[in-house]
Amino acid sequence: MSKIKKLNPENFEQECTTVWSFARRGNWATHKSNYRGNWAPEVVRNLILRYSKENDYLLDPMIGGGTTAIECKLLNRNLLALDINPNAIKITQTALQFESEFNPKIKLYLNDSRNLPMLKDESIDFILNHPPYADIIKYSDKQIKEDLSNIHDLDE
Repeated sequence: MSKIKKLNPENFEQECTTVWSFARRGNWATHKSNYRGNWAPEVVRNLILRYSKENDYLLDPMIGGGTTAIECKLLNRNLLALDINPNAIKITQTALQFESEFNPKIKLYLNDSRNLPMLKDESIDFILNHPPYADIIKYSDKQIKEDLSNIHDLDE
């Protein structure tokens, strides 16, 4: 288990407007900013608190650096998380290696998010998605054919 300095953010206040601004990117728990294109944990925390409740089932079809998984573990939300990149799954597994007062079900799948056989109808309460944007940040250097970050033309 990772030893962490602080489990939750200091002075966190849930956003109540449509414009969110954070002076610094959060670094509580095992959050790191070194996975290209990940989203700030403040954004994920706000979305989870606003649109779900404890024990709900959430889906992140492109888990990336694991920000959603970390926040689900801290906020007691169950999570089904997928990524087409095996490195993203490994990073997320490592990021989840910390003690928390909660023990939600967090399942990680190395899988293309266009194919979700593990889902049952109406089993997900909230979907969070921060997809790669075509031709901006590369996640797999063309190693994974289906990786959206390798698209150069929308007709592809």
